[in-house]
Amino acid sequence: MKVTFLKTLALSSLVSGAAWAQSSAAELKEEARSIFLTSCAASCHNKAVSPRLTDASGDVDFNAVKLNAARIIARVQDASMPPRRAPASQQITAAQRETLLQYVKSLQTDTPDNAGLPLASLRLASGFNIEVFAKAEGARSLAVHPEGIVFVGTGGFSNVDPNGRVHAIVPTSSGRKVIALAWNLDNPNGVALQGNDLYVAEQTRVIRFKDAVGWVKANVGKNLGKTSAPFTTVYSGLPDQPTHSWKYLGFGPDGKLYLNIGAPCNICLPDRDTYATIMRMNADGSNLETVARGVRNTVGFTWHPETREMWFTDNGRDQLGDNLPPDELNRLTADGQDFGYPYCHAKTISDPTYGKNQDCRSDAFTKPEVELGAHVAALGLTFYQGSMFPAAYQNAVFIAEHGSWNSSRKNGYRLSVVQFKQDAEGKTVATYQPFIAGWLNDANQTNWGRPVDVKNYVDGSLLLSDDQTGAIYRVTYTTP
Repeated sequence: MKVTFLKTLALSSLVSGAAWAQSSAAELKEEARSIFLTSCAASCHNKAVSPRLTDASGDVDFNAVKLNAARIIARVQDASMPPRRAPASQQITAAQRETLLQYVKSLQTDTPDNAGLPLASLRLASGFNIEVFAKAEGARSLAVHPEGIVFVGTGGFSNVDPNGRVHAIVPTSSGRKVIALAWNLDNPNGVALQGNDLYVAEQTRVIRFKDAVGWVKANVGKNLGKTSAPFTTVYSGLPDQPTHSWKYLGFGPDGKLYLNIGAPCNICLPDRDTYATIMRMNADGSNLETVARGVRNTVGFTWHPETREMWFTDNGRDQLGDNLPPDELNRLTADGQDFGYPYCHAKTISDPTYGKNQDCRSDAFTKPEVELGAHVAALGLTFYQGSMFPAAYQNAVFIAEHGSWNSSRKNGYRLSVVQFKQDAEGKTVATYQPFIAGWLNDANQTNWGRPVDVKNYVDGSLLLSDDQTGAIYRVTYTTP
């Protein structure tokens, strides 16, 4: 009888304890929901800023919270969170910080393979595979060294790495290691290599890390804290504009360093001729000059491996509806070409405000080679140059589409490909189609990733960055 009573008492205690634990977890989640809605989502991470932490109904998207757990923890621990521009009503207390940390950390206990990312939901053509190559918070622009070291810029639309780092992924005998080359930079989005030197574009300046390759190889695996590699300023005084302020960098076949200066608005007539341009300078920062005008906002350019002409993406303006205007894939054939902004968009679309007295069909404005999807936010691009993929992909243009932010139905969130073929009359015809899709669930309009830049890797694969998850993916091909 006594044993039965003790068993009953123990069982009762277990049930009571389990119920208490479930209640406590539920209460913690509700407290976290309230904080997210009044602070994080209200000030930034709604439909306008990546990573988006709310769903279509405006409630907290807890799947998005889990996927971005590491970034959220780092942001909550940052003393400047929420951003100083947030109103007082959206600031959080020390107790609320602890609640968020406790809840978000509880989501990290069951991380599966592939860094916890649902790669199985991605759709690829037969024979192609995708895996997580490495993770680096806020991964955006990529620069690949012949030794296989990959430098990773951060920043962009929402400053996705609040620590302002530039990362390096270094192959070692015990696997790939990630090291921070620099800390506390101002949106260090653009990265470009010249030999072993790394050039980095912040919002208003370009800096140079001499022998960055040697530095990361010597320091990988060390506990450096927040020590940055030494650097010098190459060029300062780039415009500190309110929008489209992040820069992309690339060395052209001429040895010059190219960068973009976006339009300081959605649509306007810029008040200085350096806005809405692509520019270039010598590697030492001298002789800055404009090479293309009328470019609203390019965050990706490259050079054709045979013709050596520059090709670049351009993001179309907003607020003309879901279907207008298309983003663009452009080709620069001569210095000084004008690509239409703010008067004309895509091939023949006249802007309702600034294009009334312009002939958008005229040769005064250079037309895009390919009209891409509207609002897909086409960013980084590369001509495939490896030997791993089938021959049909040689010199094809792969384009990372970051995804729309203000369309009623989301668009983009994929890696697309443009291939060029000869038709029956010998004319070159371009085909444009998705190559990898699935970061966006079209049915419920939620996304778990946002592609940013794509580069050829030394083994013939492609690398693709994703600033929402911090993943750098490796795309390979195996004969089916």
